Amino acid sequence: MILLFFSLFLSNFASAQWMRTDVDRVTYLRSGGNYNSPILMRIEPGRDILTLPLDSTSQYVRAWDYLSGKRGYIARKDIQIVDILVKGILKADTTDHNSSREEAILRVENEAALPLIVEIDNHAYDLRAYESIKLNLKPGNHGFWSTTDGAFPFWGELRLPAHSENILQIDIQDSVIIAQIEPVVHQRDTVVLEQHHNEVVSFKEIVKVDTTKIVEQYHPQDIAQASTLVGIRGYVKMNALVDFNGLTATGGFAPYNITVGEGNNQVGYHMDARQSRIAWSSRIETDEGFIRFYVESDFAGGGTGINNFRLRHAYVSYGYLTVGQTWTTFNDLATTPLTVDNEGPSSGSSTRQGLIRYEKKIANTENEFGFSIETPTKAFTDSIAIDRRQFIPDFAGRYKWVKNNLQLQAASLLRFISSYDVTETVVTDVGYGVMLSGLFDINIDDTRNHIYVQAIGGKGITRYISAFSRYQLDAVPNPEGDLYIPYTVGGYIALEHYLKKNLFINFVSGFSWIDNAEFQPGDTFERSYYTSLNLFWFPFDRMRIGSSIVHGERFNKDQQRGSAQRLQMYIRYDI
Repeated sequence: MILLFFSLFLSNFASAQWMRTDVDRVTYLRSGGNYNSPILMRIEPGRDILTLPLDSTSQYVRAWDYLSGKRGYIARKDIQIVDILVKGILKADTTDHNSSREEAILRVENEAALPLIVEIDNHAYDLRAYESIKLNLKPGNHGFWSTTDGAFPFWGELRLPAHSENILQIDIQDSVIIAQIEPVVHQRDTVVLEQHHNEVVSFKEIVKVDTTKIVEQYHPQDIAQASTLVGIRGYVKMNALVDFNGLTATGGFAPYNITVGEGNNQVGYHMDARQSRIAWSSRIETDEGFIRFYVESDFAGGGTGINNFRLRHAYVSYGYLTVGQTWTTFNDLATTPLTVDNEGPSSGSSTRQGLIRYEKKIANTENEFGFSIETPTKAFTDSIAIDRRQFIPDFAGRYKWVKNNLQLQAASLLRFISSYDVTETVVTDVGYGVMLSGLFDINIDDTRNHIYVQAIGGKGITRYISAFSRYQLDAVPNPEGDLYIPYTVGGYIALEHYLKKNLFINFVSGFSWIDNAEFQPGDTFERSYYTSLNLFWFPFDRMRIGSSIVHGERFNKDQQRGSAQRLQMYIRYDI
């Protein structure tokens, strides 16, 4: 969202002239060019900002407080223009006349320990610390910006001849962004000498992979990614809870396990660190981009109170392709609220499994499209042998639309569920699912607010829903020996409000429902409700503290009900 806003902010005024400006008196940065526009921030006298005058008669000018990253309008009477923002000219002089390429190849390298936004010809690229991208550009002159919050930006022009290959190095020194360009010299023996690293690599045909189109998935409970080529990350997490109604699970709060009827008032206390995680990652650089390896584990394998080492993620990603075990494509991690309860909303989708996925951002937008082939792990008790595998993989796809403060996603799932009947004949039926989700960012008076919404429904998809994933409910053999595949519906809404930058509260409420057949007994699970109130405090960068109150209800087919409550908290230290 910030990247898109920055691109629009600059591109609208690409031909205008930015000015270095001092603030003369206490003033306010506003969202619009008039006195009645909402205030974004207070600016003290003596602060150095950048401004873009609209016209000689306007009382307000465009303003960019590059130290905070905020952009808006400021009263002309409150500022004093110092000088014009100097435009840097970066000229590449080397041309490889032996090359058959007409275009100019530019490798952009972020050598700073902070993320940077780099804009070339009104197209913005978000580079993480030490990340690089490779671009094919037309010969000639190209507009160039580089910025990050807290550093003075760089503005300039790139002049690239045809048949050339160059490296644009960007760094931060003394809170000022600097940039320089160096050639990559190709020798006639097809060996490439990259002078800035003083290393020799083999020259081969370049596969064009635009790294700005790569999609990254991040769950709010996940470990922060390492920014180095080889990294070990993880966290130590102490989890404590008090259950008031006989629940024994020490991980997620599962309404499915709530006791129905009387006699569920047993109180139980538990504390452990089995949710602690450790991860290993590496990035191997090739001429076509980075190959990324990632493995993550925790100690929550086995049943309650058993601290077995468990594999969570193990995958390789290259460009737009991911192969291994990770989050299913039939979910939306961006609309998953952070909860103290490790599993999150019971109607959410949080399945991790083996897959092959292709996912890419569309054109010059933040919109995403993905498709995957995934493991069809059976989630029901076969009438003959429960260890037999399915015959056809699951197929999942999703499309995400991103616009300013709004994200909307539609995902779909197709399954072929098979079983053996009493005559050893294969019985197959089709399962399918649809998920709609959204994230709304509502920032009022510099206060962050989020609304998360997710709805899911389908046939034979219970193992993709947190409330049912462990209970083998995808299909039930009926008395005739065929498969009964139930319909399932669920959803939740979460409201999140930031009290301070590092202190926020959210409220989550959701439900899950599964259809029942006539032949199933009255005590069969039918529906559940989940509600939680969570408070989080991040005292410093690598520590977070969370506390919550969770309430759940279970209803059976015969409408008998039970309820349960839990108080839970955790302390987490990241490494």
